Amino acid sequence: MRRRWLLWTGVALLAFGGLGCPSDELIGTVTPQWRLLAAVRAGEHTRLALYAMPVGTLISDDVYSTANGEPLGGAVTCIEQFRSMLFLLQPDQQRIEVLDATSFRRIARISTAPYRAHAICFANGTTAYTANGDSTVGIIDLTVFRLVRTLMVGKEPVAIAAMGNQVGVCNRRDGTVSIIDTRTNAVTATVSVAPQPVFIVGGNDPVTSFTIVSAGRGKLGDSGPPSAAMLSFYDPFQRQIGAQIELSQAQGGPEQTIPFGLVASGSGSAYVLLDQEVQLVDVVGQRMLGAVLSTGVQGGTYNFPRDLVVLWAQSEGGTLVVALDPISAVERSRTTLPVTFQTAAGL
Repeated sequence: MRRRWLLWTGVALLAFGGLGCPSDELIGTVTPQWRLLAAVRAGEHTRLALYAMPVGTLISDDVYSTANGEPLGGAVTCIEQFRSMLFLLQPDQQRIEVLDATSFRRIARISTAPYRAHAICFANGTTAYTANGDSTVGIIDLTVFRLVRTLMVGKEPVAIAAMGNQVGVCNRRDGTVSIIDTRTNAVTATVSVAPQPVFIVGGNDPVTSFTIVSAGRGKLGDSGPPSAAMLSFYDPFQRQIGAQIELSQAQGGPEQTIPFGLVASGSGSAYVLLDQEVQLVDVVGQRMLGAVLSTGVQGGTYNFPRDLVVLWAQSEGGTLVVALDPISAVERSRTTLPVTFQTAAGL
């Protein structure tokens, strides 16, 4: 029961696991300077702690409170950056906080009521789409920061991604992915994939396929014998399924493997976060390249400005943060921060 609860938390928050052998060495000749914005729970509020990386120096204990003159109430389950803005998803509060990515001042507070937005993607400069977990996708007009419409998709949409003028939505209970054409805001295809699709990413040229991770049956509280965790590729322009690859680990086969996250880079690679490993995917070639970390991680994000894949895991005394080169998976830095968090953004 605890294992299933942890997996569902991972679907919503990318939460679980720990990193491998500790090391204080920096691997590689160049260590880019960057910042990590971590959402740290503080009672009924969330602190947005800002750190200078990779040294891990605290810049501000709470940039939100400093910039806006009040604490941020409620939990933040996801932070996504789009252009010069940060979007903080707060499904329990049925809202999305929009901040300036430099000053951290609030630009807008978007009400999603009565819906709970669990994931968000950006198809163009004026429109965002949210997976609401209740058979709907929300359409947000970014010119006025308002929820203007909802679309019906499959049962329990938990993940969403954009690629060109196409949006893909993972419908966990249906075992399907809905494809939305953003030019018409119509569902143009419903694609059957392996049971329990929980993560999806899109990409830029030359990537033309959505990358989809399915947990398989018997791992999210559903009945029936366990089935294989799967990685699938779907080309929405050709409307065809590409490679389908079973996800296995050194210590367990596909039926025992549990996925906890999926992080895409801007370089045609993606990282699948599993319960015991982190594996590298060649998205363009639609193939697995193997494990790059031999234990699981708690969550991850892509730091676009610095071209780094950032992974984190709870460790003794706080949270261990590891930055990887997105193509080679060479470790660029490893730092332990004295706080615990479940979602973050690299700036």
